[in-house]
Amino acid sequence: MGYLKAVLILFCSLLNLGHGRSVPIDPYWPGDHDLARFDIHYETTPGLPEGLEWNLDVWAPTAPGSYPVMYYLSGDAMGIAGEAYEQVMRHIASYGYVVILPSKTTYLLTPEKKTPEFVKIMSWCEDNLEDFLYQNQLPTDVHLDYQTLIGGAHSAGAHTLVQYLKDNGCGRFQALALMSPVDGVDPFVDWYYNEWVITEGERLNFDIPTLHIAAGLDPAPGGPQHLGGACAPTNQSNDWFWNAFNENSVRWSLNATDFGHVGLCDKAAWEGNTVIGWCAYNHEATDEQFDAYRRFVAGQTVSFIKAVFEDDCRPFINEIEDTSRYIVNATMRRNQEPKTCPHPVCRWRPAIHV
Repeated sequence: MGYLKAVLILFCSLLNLGHGRSVPIDPYWPGDHDLARFDIHYETTPGLPEGLEWNLDVWAPTAPGSYPVMYYLSGDAMGIAGEAYEQVMRHIASYGYVVILPSKTTYLLTPEKKTPEFVKIMSWCEDNLEDFLYQNQLPTDVHLDYQTLIGGAHSAGAHTLVQYLKDNGCGRFQALALMSPVDGVDPFVDWYYNEWVITEGERLNFDIPTLHIAAGLDPAPGGPQHLGGACAPTNQSNDWFWNAFNENSVRWSLNATDFGHVGLCDKAAWEGNTVIGWCAYNHEATDEQFDAYRRFVAGQTVSFIKAVFEDDCRPFINEIEDTSRYIVNATMRRNQEPKTCPHPVCRWRPAIHV
């Protein structure tokens, strides 16, 4: 029996070599964890403890264990519900993470003013969420590890998340993943509000391992119905953040050149975008290509998180830095030597304006 097992292990190793993949996972396919999915609407969910005035979408593993928590702040400064990100969030959670996505579609406060709301959300979750999930069929031997936090965000959700880290210190956040981050309030740049988390020429006052994923069509204007701007203008997004990250932050930046600002959202969400022509998107891409893009975003996020927290980061760093492994067209850059291992730590200092 031992001989047979050895032969099987060797055979599987050869298969992996044949595919050029030494990493112990294929991050572009979902992980092994079965998940429980919770849609908590503060106005309609029975038995909800008082104090929460936001909706929470939660994806949690069901096997016994303690799982790191990712807070993911959606686009439109936490204005897009979790259903739009179902595939990407489920994919990430399937590797052993609890993903919490707060949203409120009617909440009109600007991103900066949502930061105190985010603080309240985190406090509510630590005090109430685990017990509430147990009451709604999550196994009681599943635990949320609030000592190990990962920050994730898309579009203007990144404004709120970066604002939190800038103003409140690192808290327990140890890694940061930003997808097409947008500063300001809306794509019209000061059309109504003048509010920025980044000041040109200044570095952010915290350093943290960071993955940045851009979409090539982020700065392109939408369809003919659009009012004239882009969903992620060049002077508000992507390089605007990349150039402001603290120089001590170990970080990678990927650019999926064939896709647009909402391409990481599920089909129903970006099909809605095609009706209103709000964000530019790839009109030639097939359903299979959009699916590959969502798996790319999720898989790179998983590789990054594992690179931060696993004892041996190298196979996961290879997934990020070896563009020949990518399943979509994308470029990669980094601010450190190749194969540099990030450490799960965030360092904060008071902001100094120049």
